[in-house]
Amino acid sequence: MNEPLLQWLNYEEAREVVARGAKWLDVRLPSEHQNLCIEDSLNIPLYFIRLKLSALDPSVPYVVYCDTGRRSSAAAYIMVERGFDAYVLRGGLASGNVALRRSA
Repeated sequence: MNEPLLQWLNYEEAREVVARGAKWLDVRLPSEHQNLCIEDSLNIPLYFIRLKLSALDPSVPYVVYCDTGRRSSAAAYIMVERGFDAYVLRGGLASGNVALRRSA
């Protein structure tokens, strides 16, 4: 992965970016997203990201996350290559202190 292309944020920085209009993008599997996710996040699994980019607004920044940061860094790389403003949540959901919503 070409590190200079990726913008990494810790959770507090990511929350500030989202407060300014960015959206959370979860690139985990739908079942993972349904069980545990960040409130108001979109879910497009990494394996669909190339096919579903047309559904995303290129004028909106996205904070991409997964469990560890591996899938989200790959997704953000693809997004940046296609002109999106994408950030990666450093350490993913495993980084701790992330406010999560559990399904009922």
